Amino acid sequence: MAPHRTVKQLFHAFTDRCATVPLAVEYWDGDRRQYGPPSAGRGPCCTLRLKTPDAAKAALTGGSLGFGEAYAAGEIDIGGSLQELIRVCMNPAWERRRGALHQRFQHLWERFHRRWNTPSGARRAIAHHYDRGNEFYRHWLDDSMTYSCAYFRNPEMSLEMAQQAKYEHLCRKLRLTSGDRLVDIGCGWGGMLIYAARRHGITGVGYTLARNQYDYAREQARNTGVDDRVSFVLEDYRSARGSFDKFISIGMFEHVGKRYHPVFFDTVRKLLKPGGIGVLHTIGKDHEAPTDPWITTYIFPGGDLPSLAGMCGEMGLRALKVIDVENLRHHYHLTLQHWIRRFEAHLDDIRTTLADSGLTAAARETFLRRWRLYLNGSAANFLHGDLNLYQLTFTRGLVNDLPLTREHLYAGHN
Repeated sequence: MAPHRTVKQLFHAFTDRCATVPLAVEYWDGDRRQYGPPSAGRGPCCTLRLKTPDAAKAALTGGSLGFGEAYAAGEIDIGGSLQELIRVCMNPAWERRRGALHQRFQHLWERFHRRWNTPSGARRAIAHHYDRGNEFYRHWLDDSMTYSCAYFRNPEMSLEMAQQAKYEHLCRKLRLTSGDRLVDIGCGWGGMLIYAARRHGITGVGYTLARNQYDYAREQARNTGVDDRVSFVLEDYRSARGSFDKFISIGMFEHVGKRYHPVFFDTVRKLLKPGGIGVLHTIGKDHEAPTDPWITTYIFPGGDLPSLAGMCGEMGLRALKVIDVENLRHHYHLTLQHWIRRFEAHLDDIRTTLADSGLTAAARETFLRRWRLYLNGSAANFLHGDLNLYQLTFTRGLVNDLPLTREHLYAGHN
């Protein structure tokens, strides 16, 4: 950083050039300035409060990692819409700064992340994110404890209805019929298998690495009377075995890591009978891109978002024929908006849950700030950025008796 220019001057000049929405910045010395286009008398959509010069430096030069750490530490506060502020950071100039940071550290970063995607590393990574206890997630997920993109047939649907609609949408893509044997890799709290057993009469097996999810799924299967038809296994996907008519994986592939994509799809081919149908439901990007270091450091260790081309290429090498691709990007934005409202409405309950788990008051606030940034950042990126939610429907080998159109997916829905 040039010695003759202060951090504040640099931050002012850069923000003045890059702000794409009405944005106010309050500096640590009491100075307040507004950037971006005029707001037609409504004031800025958000206010960025920089409490120290180090906070400004972190936001300016540290990319998402520097900004996220400063925000979680309370050195940065946000007034108004956090998502609009994140949208400002999607300006190409900010992206170039972040890209330069990625290039600087990418080699060492990739070497480190490979450890997370091994069988033992994957178990530790999943524990970091999911073993927070079911109570934490129960405060802001829907009644089925579904932690993945919902399906909104209209934007006014409740979250509960939209998650059930998602399960039905997937069941129709899989063309489930009574007696089908379904495997669910990364089954979460068991919602998909339980829904498919109750509504479509399947039998199935779900795999998860999270102990709290495993225990909950088994209990729910007993409570709903389908424990004689579905079972759950506390093992890595690489240990999955059996022969199945249908395959599903919802929100798990993001944890596999590019190095292990061939292993994952080898496993899919091994599990799915010839002529069987599968759906891979995953967050992804249109092209290969570095994983955000703040997310992989504090939220999803080992997380690695796949590209659409990369997935289709690996599947094609194994005669897993992609027959339909649907992008539910906007649906995930709506899902996250529901989660954010519930998260904020239950902050006191979440604080109590975190306190019961042994976190100090300071650690609780850092945790809450990280999750607020994660949820809002995801929502902004699905609406304005480069995140997609792909549902890839595929068959093992050629199947020629499938419906010619998508009409079967929507029949009977208003």
